Amino acid sequence: MFSEGTPKDGIELASKLDLDSVEIILDMPHFPLDPKSELLKEIRELTISTGLIVRTHGRFLDLNPVSLYSEMRELSLKQTLESIEACHSMNGEMVTIHPGRCWFRRNKELFQKCRKWFQDYLKKASTFAQERGITLALETGSHNADYPGPPEELSKAVEKREKVGITLDVGHLNLSAQRREEKEEDWILDSIKTVEDRLVNVHLHDNTGISDDHLPPGQGEINFSPIMKALNRFYEGPIILELWDLNDPFKDIKKSIEYIKAL
Repeated sequence: MFSEGTPKDGIELASKLDLDSVEIILDMPHFPLDPKSELLKEIRELTISTGLIVRTHGRFLDLNPVSLYSEMRELSLKQTLESIEACHSMNGEMVTIHPGRCWFRRNKELFQKCRKWFQDYLKKASTFAQERGITLALETGSHNADYPGPPEELSKAVEKREKVGITLDVGHLNLSAQRREEKEEDWILDSIKTVEDRLVNVHLHDNTGISDDHLPPGQGEINFSPIMKALNRFYEGPIILELWDLNDPFKDIKKSIEYIKAL
């Protein structure tokens, strides 16, 4: 993922690095909002020719499926459904979606409404995805207003939904760990164990525990060694390097892969 790049750049780079999978973010500035864009056909043809497995990240910028405003909830669902359709058009297999933002967790009445709104949203999105053979993956967030937020909430939210799993974002978990008394790596390891039965995708990136920097592994403070050992035990799918603003994408990603493999 590069803020200045294009989906084609990412696909060509992944192929050049001999990777197995690529995750395409379906939001600006990486992707046009037009659901009938010719880019969908071009990406489908490019990924088929390279043999890459396609996963996607649903739209999330400025959206909130548990907003207090019904118009925003409706727009968030619409954008998610369009993301699923785009993934299907590109011969993709999975769409990662973000949790909502519930700003009034301590208000029981509003919190219950947020829970209901999210379940309604997830039911409609998962039904739409299942009809197209697409798996939905709910991502671990990093903000204390996220709903579902902690791994226990995520697991409970998806437990009764077919073809709905969890995307474990290591960088996000490191940020949320700053609000807890236990060591960051212990919290991340506990989170992996909590969601293992529903773990279908992993985002890997580093940070310093302050902001969501999406640094290459080894450039922040995260201790990846025990995390990778746990993932090797509990997870068999692709690991997505979700990196931003790279000086030299080819060299930086190659170095990140070598770093992870050496652990």
